[in-house]
Amino acid sequence: MKTPPILLKLLHKSIAKTTPNFNKTASRNDDGGFTLLEVLIVVLILGIFASIAAPGWLGFINRQRVRTVNDRVLQTLRSAQSEAKRTKSDIVVTFNNDKSTPAADPPTVTFSRPLPTGGSTQQLNGGGEIKARQIELTHNAANLNPANSIVFNYQGNVNELPAPVAPATNKRLVVTVSALPSSTKQCVIVETILGGMRTDEGAACNIP
Repeated sequence: MKTPPILLKLLHKSIAKTTPNFNKTASRNDDGGFTLLEVLIVVLILGIFASIAAPGWLGFINRQRVRTVNDRVLQTLRSAQSEAKRTKSDIVVTFNNDKSTPAADPPTVTFSRPLPTGGSTQQLNGGGEIKARQIELTHNAANLNPANSIVFNYQGNVNELPAPVAPATNKRLVVTVSALPSSTKQCVIVETILGGMRTDEGAACNIP
């Protein structure tokens, strides 16, 4: 049986239409990757985002380090005060840093009578997460007796606080924790002979 001429014409037209479409589809499949220019643009955008986010992330890390160590300083002083009252005897807390003798970086705190909860020395290193030259501990207890120390007596009171540097400044011990090399700082302030303590940050932590 012969194919009618009209049907042959329709088949030819159908083939002629489908062939260009097939070629276009194959061309699109071949061009499915990224060009070098597109990759460079993506890398450039990622670099811009990283440069914007990095300072904020570093600031967050510094604040966390300072907060961790400052909380440990406060906890250490309160523990020593409680132990002095419990045992009815003096407890001497000495601050050691990289400017002390012997040097300690990260800083440590030592006690003249070992504490039941931490022994005679406590590391202010956030459980080992804080390394040397990441934080700095400063204080105004250099001229106290003993030097670089605070003494809690049998009542939990403070034997001596640093002398004021001006008539308007009250006696107080300031222990400041700063992040290196940023200006982020927090502090523990012992502001009464009765051993009252509080924390602060920023300019309030400047050593008088």
